Amino acid sequence: MLKTPIRRFSVISNVLNKNESNIKPVFKSHYSNEGAKHFDKNFPKQVKRKPWDDGEQTKDEFYMKKYGSISEKEREFLNQKVDRQRRARKERKDADRQYRKHEKEERFSRFGGNRDFRQAFKNPLSEYVYGTFPVMAALMANKRGSFNKLITHNPKESSGEIFKLAKRYGLRIDRKDSKNDLNVLSDNGVHNGIVLETKPLELPIISTLGECDPELGTYKVSIVNDLYNTEVQKSEPVVRNFSDESSSKYPLGIYLDGITDPQNIGAIVRSAYYLGADFIVVPDHETARLGPVANKASAGSLDLTSIYQTVDSLRFVESVKNNGWNVITTSAKPNHDELHDLKSKHEKVEEHLKNKFIEVDELSSMMAQSPILLIMGSEGAGVRTNLKLKSDYLVGLDKGRRLGVDIVDSLNVSVACGLLISKCFE
Repeated sequence: MLKTPIRRFSVISNVLNKNESNIKPVFKSHYSNEGAKHFDKNFPKQVKRKPWDDGEQTKDEFYMKKYGSISEKEREFLNQKVDRQRRARKERKDADRQYRKHEKEERFSRFGGNRDFRQAFKNPLSEYVYGTFPVMAALMANKRGSFNKLITHNPKESSGEIFKLAKRYGLRIDRKDSKNDLNVLSDNGVHNGIVLETKPLELPIISTLGECDPELGTYKVSIVNDLYNTEVQKSEPVVRNFSDESSSKYPLGIYLDGITDPQNIGAIVRSAYYLGADFIVVPDHETARLGPVANKASAGSLDLTSIYQTVDSLRFVESVKNNGWNVITTSAKPNHDELHDLKSKHEKVEEHLKNKFIEVDELSSMMAQSPILLIMGSEGAGVRTNLKLKSDYLVGLDKGRRLGVDIVDSLNVSVACGLLISKCFE
């Protein structure tokens, strides 16, 4: 009688041959997540009660009691602070969204994905200043609070001063083997082999411009302190050269209304710094971002120029007028045919504005008698009508060409700004 062989199975060898990481423990740890262990989780969770949870007063009554008796000025500061907090919260959310998107692409690339993934990583909370002069100016001005690192690839010989400044600040220098890494950080801008990772430039919030001392060559600026909702007044010197030291030294400021092209803003800042304008004011909305593109166009003068931000353009212009400044807005003078084509309600406005026009040659004499705030608008829409109505005077540059095709009807705003600044200082 034949015996059937007995098959014997053993799982020990199979277990031992498996990867150690695939073996799961019999008992699951009490702390399933890795990281720090806290004893506080053994205590009952404390929920902070709101003041209106007791039922003695409603939520509306609580806030009415807290904020109902504040002054109009305090309420205005509070509303402006809330608006800035909302914008900052939105910027943080956008930065976090961009960071998560990058992490997702990195994981996809790590596990065999064929999606185009760039090796250089851009920190969404940082700003990347590129180019020899913008980087040098940012380090020299030291307005950005802190610098992270200096990224280079075969920089020019003229970058020696940058490395001296980087050594002074203790900056880490990251030398890249590939030019593409710097192309990614600069968004394919002309970086000259050098990029600075730093904080974005924060603009002080200006409330108004104060009185001037033409003998000393100083003027006062009121800055809003966001932390305490107060105003801090400081005295600033007039920056330009004077051929006659006994002449009156009045400041010239530039207000940029609705200019959304960063190249134009950068060129304006460059001209204003070179020609000797004292400061620039921009609105907090509907304006180009003063980032790396504008900084490159300004040849580094963005960090060297006094630039302020206002949250209420009309109120700012009105207060500047009341403090003795001449507000002059750039505008094209409408001809008779254009006035005829306008509707009746706009025609009265245009007729009123037409009486405010002065000649360009009058700017220098006005500059010798009072401080001037010059308002520049975009090439398309120009300065808003409500700002024109609040201005003391309007000025425009006449077209000099008589023959040829009448297709070029305006100047680039940066060119026009440079010409008008020169006219003020003649």
